[in-house]
Amino acid sequence: MLSGSGSGVALIGSVLETMNLAAAWKLPFGLFIENNRYAVSTNADEVTADSRFSVRGQGFGIPSWRVDGMNPLAVHLAMQEASERMRAGDGPAIVEADVYRFFHQNGPFPGSAFGYRTKQEESEWKARDPLDRMATELLALDLIDEAGIKAVRAQAREAMQEISDEFVEDDPEHDGKQRIVPDLWPDPATVDDGIRGDASELSELEALEPSDIEGEWRDVKFVDAVAEVMDRRMGADDRILVMGEDVHRLGGGTNGATKGLVDKHGADRVIGTPISENAFFGFGTGLALDGRYRPVVEFMYPDFMWVAADQVFNQAGKVRHMFGDNNTVPLVLRTKVAMGIGYGSQHLMDPAGIFATQPGWRIVAASSAADYVGLMNAALALEDPVLVIEHVDLYGREDRLPEVDLDYVIAPGSAAVKREGSEMTVLTYLSMVHHSLEAAEETGVDAEVIDLRWLDRASLDWDTVGESIRKTGNVVIVEQGARDTGYGAWLADEIQRRFFDWLDQPVQRVTGGVASPSISKVLERAAIAKTEEVVAGFEETRKNWGGRA
Repeated sequence: MLSGSGSGVALIGSVLETMNLAAAWKLPFGLFIENNRYAVSTNADEVTADSRFSVRGQGFGIPSWRVDGMNPLAVHLAMQEASERMRAGDGPAIVEADVYRFFHQNGPFPGSAFGYRTKQEESEWKARDPLDRMATELLALDLIDEAGIKAVRAQAREAMQEISDEFVEDDPEHDGKQRIVPDLWPDPATVDDGIRGDASELSELEALEPSDIEGEWRDVKFVDAVAEVMDRRMGADDRILVMGEDVHRLGGGTNGATKGLVDKHGADRVIGTPISENAFFGFGTGLALDGRYRPVVEFMYPDFMWVAADQVFNQAGKVRHMFGDNNTVPLVLRTKVAMGIGYGSQHLMDPAGIFATQPGWRIVAASSAADYVGLMNAALALEDPVLVIEHVDLYGREDRLPEVDLDYVIAPGSAAVKREGSEMTVLTYLSMVHHSLEAAEETGVDAEVIDLRWLDRASLDWDTVGESIRKTGNVVIVEQGARDTGYGAWLADEIQRRFFDWLDQPVQRVTGGVASPSISKVLERAAIAKTEEVVAGFEETRKNWGGRA
């Protein structure tokens, strides 16, 4: 049941998306709208052609009840009928209670004190006060007498006073004022506690570096490894379910990353969604908070995060900290970078730079199939929201997996040195790992190439990064996408704060251009970084370096 007030709920896009999703899936979803007629100072009639907010449900085939919210019995009966519908499996229902907000949005003053409504209007609504009406009706039915009414009111006041006394006391420094009990104020030193967990849930799992796994290996395409590890995890943990656009069709979604999952695990665990990222990602967040599920939500393209930004950043990312770390959020968001395939500006971005600046999220990005397995296993075991970034350039790449049960994890704080070197430290991820290795071979630069794998501040392997910087004195951050929204901007700042004394020159960056790549093949190639741009970046860094004494 979702409860809200007026236009603050009924007119936002996520609620309309949710109505559609709930109706399409026949979910037992209830939307209770308290239509109190005002936002802050704006009347509902000013912002919509039809201020009967419940009428929105008709467009999705959802029945609604619109009742006098000042009549407790009317509200009760409407809720009873709506609940019967939901419990019978007939789908969602809407109840709109026509009520009134007597005071301003916050504080003790009435709205008339601010001039946006009249005292007469407030007086007319006050005459319909539901508490007074309830007392009058009970007296008329001879279910209570005046003494009983007074006793109930006194009991309520006493209970509220007892609650208040637990939290406030007389302020010794200000006569006639009260203050919060000092011992109840939080310690300012705990301001950042609970943003995410400590990853201790991984402690009993087998942590392995793919390079240390002995025995036979087998050939596999990267995208098949994506589907294979998800199959393995779904078979071992029936809490895991997959949601996203077309994940249940086309032989495994648009790229084959969910191949075989619906046939093996069923349509109730591999769920195709409407094109409503705000709704289905919010649904996934709710499932994660419920505690009985581990949802894996796919955004077909990372740019779609913008239409779901409220749910992604304001809800999933913040909820652990916002509620005092009383809830875990075991949620994985999968998406893919699609630069270079001509899909245009709204279908290809690298989201790492955006997510790295948002609290609560962990971020993983694998450059090999074996790494992907370990990283995804860790992501699905963590109690935090984890963004798993893939790349279309890697999907068709011929790769290898060890002939072992795909249960090992690569925990946060586990970067991989893909090439040792002494001339410069190259920090990169995804397909740019391979471009960086190619550039090192082409230029002869003795680059130490580090595949970061875990990208967020809390999960990044600062020990490996720091050890390399102390050895080389030069840093090049290599990424493919747009410079201004790129991950490297944040990372460069962090490196210069942590390792300034060991740097022989400013941190260098290899990136794409400023503009988001367009659909033109020529302009798209000009806007992104590949091996040629990495080569140029290495040569520039070498030229700027005067060598160590």
